[in-house]
This record gives sequence, C-alpha cells and structure tokens, in this order.
Amino acid sequence: MTRVAMLLAIAVHLAYLLFVSAMPSFDGITSWSTISNLVPGMSYLEGLGPASTQGEAAHVPFYMSLAAPRGLPGNVTMYRNKSPPLFYIHQNQLWHYHNESTILPINVHNSTKAAGLPLQMIAEQKQGGVPGGRWRWQGTMLFYENGAQNNQGLFYSCQDVNGLNGLFLFLQCSPPPAGCTPFTIHSFSSSRMT
Repeated sequence: MTRVAMLLAIAVHLAYLLFVSAMPSFDGITSWSTISNLVPGMSYLEGLGPASTQGEAAHVPFYMSLAAPRGLPGNVTMYRNKSPPLFYIHQNQLWHYHNESTILPINVHNSTKAAGLPLQMIAEQKQGGVPGGRWRWQGTMLFYENGAQNNQGLFYSCQDVNGLNGLFLFLQCSPPPAGCTPFTIHSFSSSRMT
C-alpha cells in the first residue's frame, strides 16, 4: 500500500471518529428513544374514574389525549389510547409534547362565556385562555387552579357545544354536568418531579 493511500485511510478513519464523537448527547443519553428523560416529569397522563378498568385483565387505560391529528392543536379529551401522547408541566403551564419541533400549550377556556360554567382544555399553538391559571401536581394527581380556587383534581369528559369530545373542569364544587364522565388525571411516571 502506498504511503498516500495509508494516510488517506487514516484520515477517513479519524474523520469518522470525529463525526461520531460530535453526535449530540445529553447527560449520556445518545438515543432519542429516551427523549422523555430530557424533560423532567414528561409522562402519559392516565384518567381514573367510574368507567376505568384499572386492575382488570387486558386493561387498556383511559389517557389524556388530543381529539386532533397527531401534532395539531385541538380539544383535549380522555379515551382508551394504546399510543397516548406525552405531557409535562413547566413554569406552571401544562404542555403537550409531540416531537422536538412541536410542543403545544394546554390552555383553559371559558367554554360557555358565562361565569361559573365549565372551563374547557384545548391544545393550541400559543399560550392563552383564562388568565392567571396554573397547573400543578398533588401527589400523582393533576390540579388546575386560578387564584384561590381550584378544580380539586376533578375533570369531566363531555361533548362540547359543537358535539365534539372535550375535557372540562370547574373552579368550585359543582355537580357533574349531564352526560359527562368524571375523571381524576394522574402521572404514574417514576421520573416525574413534583
């Protein structure tokens, strides 16, 4: 082998090593299959309520999901989902993680434009909705609060005024709306930080 060919082979090998060592790594994570480790607390959010089948054989849980094509804004809802989306709380805001370039805020809107009636959860392109609200964890359970009022961790799966499924909440104790199913929403992820 000539000297030039040997130097070229060494240069190609070194270039390969430099390329591989330049691949991004976050705290030793080199695979996107562990992306949930990059965002503390990111997890699937499971709904527990009278319609859940927790503990039964062939149990497919209810998960908080979006009633929209993957990655697009839409109503937040609760259904049996074998491929549920990921959510997390950052700076008191609930976020839906779709992929590295699509992360949507979950906003709370007054769905009827009248005081004291249900508030609806909607994934949107920008933060908005009712001002002053904040999301938090109490143990494994998701809570929404605004000022001194909170939803006591109780959410309702209902149809909205257009007949589409949605997830609603009250900020004061109220009887469940007719035709709605109550749920509490939980993160059972061991990596979720409170």
